[in-house]
Amino acid sequence: MNCIYCGTPLSNIDYCTGCGADITIQKRIIRISNLLYNEGLDKARVRDLSGAIKSLKRSLEFNKENMDARNLLGLVYFESGEVVSALTEWVISKNMNPENNAAEYYIDKLQSNKNKLDTINQTIRKYNQALVYCREDNDDMAMIQLKKVLSQNPKLIKAYHLLALLYLKHQEYEKARKLLKKAAFIDTNNTTTLRYLQEVELATGISTSLEQKRKKKYAKEKVDRLNGTVTYMSGNEMIIQPTTFRDSSTVATFINIFLGILLGAAVVWFLVVPSTRQSIYADANSQVTDANTKMAAQVSKVQGLEEEIADYQSKVDEANKVKDEANKKAESYEDILEAANYYIANDMTKAADALNQISEDSMTGKGKELYTSLKTALSDYVFNEAYAAGATAYAAGDYQKAIEQLKKATEAKPDDFNAWYYLAFSYRNTNDMEKANKAFKEIIQKFPTQAAAYNVSSYMTDDTSSGGSTASAGGTAQTQPADGTQDTNGADMGYTDPQNDVTTIGGNENSGNVVNNMLGIE
Repeated sequence: MNCIYCGTPLSNIDYCTGCGADITIQKRIIRISNLLYNEGLDKARVRDLSGAIKSLKRSLEFNKENMDARNLLGLVYFESGEVVSALTEWVISKNMNPENNAAEYYIDKLQSNKNKLDTINQTIRKYNQALVYCREDNDDMAMIQLKKVLSQNPKLIKAYHLLALLYLKHQEYEKARKLLKKAAFIDTNNTTTLRYLQEVELATGISTSLEQKRKKKYAKEKVDRLNGTVTYMSGNEMIIQPTTFRDSSTVATFINIFLGILLGAAVVWFLVVPSTRQSIYADANSQVTDANTKMAAQVSKVQGLEEEIADYQSKVDEANKVKDEANKKAESYEDILEAANYYIANDMTKAADALNQISEDSMTGKGKELYTSLKTALSDYVFNEAYAAGATAYAAGDYQKAIEQLKKATEAKPDDFNAWYYLAFSYRNTNDMEKANKAFKEIIQKFPTQAAAYNVSSYMTDDTSSGGSTASAGGTAQTQPADGTQDTNGADMGYTDPQNDVTTIGGNENSGNVVNNMLGIE
């Protein structure tokens, strides 16, 4: 018995030694389950199967892990002809308690006799068919089926009840009484049996005795020690049986012949049979040895074939891998050509999207050169577009959009001072000093000369009054460089017209020529 909370085996004390839980109620429930099991056992011993089933079911309601109660319930079901219900209880018991469980023996004992299982299945089908006949008012066919069921499974109480009910319907009360007495012998206190017997008694006016009469074969025997005779009463007659046997000469002759035959059979059994068996065993052993040799040869052949198959499979896998790589490379070349066509058609957006779908590792030779040229040309396009949009947004006071676009510009061209400069002041104007300081540090590391010229380090502070001034642009407080410095494109940050701040981007004639040359276009 284990604790329901932690599974620790319980002791005699009223709390669990594992988790310390109060297990008083659990022990009480288990005691009630055991009490009901004992009650069911007592009822089963006096063949009160219905009462035993009720008590055992209640016992399992209190403790479903009561292995003894579940096994006994299966036995009671089996005794009442309910084989399927019995197997169900035993299978549940075996799964819940797999070790040292008698249910496993019961299951094996029943399953070892396949003929009996087939007979049980047939009786179940016939009983169900009899029920169908009863619902269709075909009583004759139902009686025939039920008689077959009882001949194959004489313990099925339900079949007795149904057949007796049909006899009662046709007023064949004595046949019904006979069947119900057999059912009462199997289950003494079955309420259905007793109710049907009461109907028979009311219809016939004759009571039914359920006591089993046991016939005594013989009366008390008396042995006469003087002459050695045995005297007993059989009914009203006295039988005297002599205890000594005197054989005549003819009988003695036959006895001697019989003993001689037995002696000869014994000689054959102990001398001839062992040598014959030994020769048979030797032949069988030689045949087994030959079979094992042939089997070993076949096994070695199979192993050789399996290795050969594995070798071929590895070659096939390698070929498939080469094929997949070739297909991937072909697809990459198709994608690079598509990107080049978009670039030639001046559709930079689609060209950039197509180029992003290509893995640089899959390109070789001229294809890799074209990929590098397109990537360089498109990165300039992405940078110019993002930088122009970021500078315009900065000039308009939309610093969040400026941050979004200028981050793209710095990613496309990390070595452009103007993009980093605008990005740092955009963060500063949104009071995100952590990112602003980070951007200023990037400027100092990447562009030390320009950073010193513009005194970038003076802006790396949370105090807006130190080294800088504020101006109102579009109703938003903007922090400007203290010296009002212009960027390399001639834009004075915070005071310059966005249209003048955007650096004019020249055409991509050189990159276009490179693409045309790579594609063989003049």
